[in-house]
Amino acid sequence: MNLSILYFGMIAEAVEQTTENWISVESLTVAELRSQLLEKYPILRDRKFQIAVNQQIVEDSLTVPAQAEIALLPPFAGG
Repeated sequence: MNLSILYFGMIAEAVEQTTENWISVESLTVAELRSQLLEKYPILRDRKFQIAVNQQIVEDSLTVPAQAEIALLPPFAGG
């Protein structure tokens, strides 16, 4: 499974990139993907972020579809 991962804001700064191709030999839930990302980038353990799949913020129990676009979104400030 090939995923396109997009990093935004402080998440992009922490991992020092804005995009990444992620290859997994098995299907993953969002929770499993989050765990793998935290393993690769331990600095993210101290950061809050949401995960969007194909431009929709999703729950951790969702199975990530093949060829999905994943976005790691930091908290938004608004006003």
